[in-house]
Amino acid sequence: MKIYRSYILLIGLAVILLSSVLVSAETQTDPSGDVYHWKLTGTAWGWIPSTDPRPNIDITELTYTSDGNQITISLKVAGTIQSSENIAYWAWVNTSDAFYQLFWMNGQDGNMAMSTENAMQFELANATIADDTITCTFNLVGNDYNSTEYWGYAAEYETFGDITKDWWGDWIPGDYSPFWGENGDGDGNGDGDGTTDNGDDSGGSPGFEAIAIIAAIGLAFIILRRRK
Repeated sequence: MKIYRSYILLIGLAVILLSSVLVSAETQTDPSGDVYHWKLTGTAWGWIPSTDPRPNIDITELTYTSDGNQITISLKVAGTIQSSENIAYWAWVNTSDAFYQLFWMNGQDGNMAMSTENAMQFELANATIADDTITCTFNLVGNDYNSTEYWGYAAEYETFGDITKDWWGDWIPGDYSPFWGENGDGDGNGDGDGTTDNGDDSGGSPGFEAIAIIAAIGLAFIILRRRK
C-alpha cells in the first residue's frame, strides 16, 4: 500500500511539473480611466484625456495563455463588451513564427492566426463574449507558442474609421498608442501635459493608427466573406 501511495504521489508531481512546463501564461494590466479623446480644439485636432468616461472601451487587462496546442487571447474592459457598428476591439500576439489577431465589431469577428514562415498556413477562430471580457482561442500555428510581444486596443467612433470626427481609444500597454511621447506622458509633444494641439504628424496625429485600422478591418472582412 505504501508503494502504491508513493506511485500516486510521483505521478501527481509529474503532472504538476509537466503542466508548469507546457502552459505559458502572461497578463498585462492597465488602469481604468485612461481613455484618450481625438478632438477638434480651435482649428487643430489633437489628443486629450477623455473627460467623458468610456468604460466599454476602457481596457483593464490583456491575457495570453497557451498549452502548447492552443493559444488563447482575452481582453477585459472596465464596462461591458459592446456589439456596435462604432466600437471595435483588437488584440494581437506575436511569436517567433506566427501572428495571432483577435478582432470584434458589431457582433462579428475576424480572428485569424497566420504563420510568418508560410502565409498559406492559417487558422480561423470565433470569439466568445462574457460581460466584460472577449476571448478567442486558436489552434497553434507553427511550433512556437511563447509570446514575443502582445498588445490590445479598443476604439469608439462617432462614425467608424472617420478621423475627421471625434473618437476615443485605449491601448494596452500604453506605449503602443500612436501618440505616446518620449517622456511617457502619452501626448507625443514632450510637454508633459497629456495634450496635443499641433494637428500634424509630428505628434498626436493618428496616421499610424489609421493605417493599422484600415489593415485590420480589411483583413477582418476578407475573412468574414470567406466564411460565408
